[in-house]
Amino acid sequence: MLHMQFIIGLISIGFFIVTFEFIRKRYLREEYAILWLLTSLAIAVLSLWPGLIDIISRITGFYYITAILIVIFVFLIAILMHYSIVISRIKDMNKELVQRYALLEYKIKELEEKKNLK
Repeated sequence: MLHMQFIIGLISIGFFIVTFEFIRKRYLREEYAILWLLTSLAIAVLSLWPGLIDIISRITGFYYITAILIVIFVFLIAILMHYSIVISRIKDMNKELVQRYALLEYKIKELEEKKNLK
């Protein structure tokens, strides 16, 4: 049991470091990385101090593993919903930018044609 907790703790710390590396290399923006950093930190803390799980279960009233799995599932669904909203917003912004670009390109061609006619 202790061996597994140590491995999970190392994996979560590794994930924490990789997330920081993604931020540093600009693969991941800070506002999206906060959620991943907090999640990996929470997993590390819970794996290194397993007694904390008992305290949290007494506070929340979740004593069964299925209840905890439901909470984790809801958390993951919330993350997916957040990223779906972000992706939708980016898609709309890209569509608007492409339309603006097309209009500007059309206006430039018109101006060039008027200039060539004079």
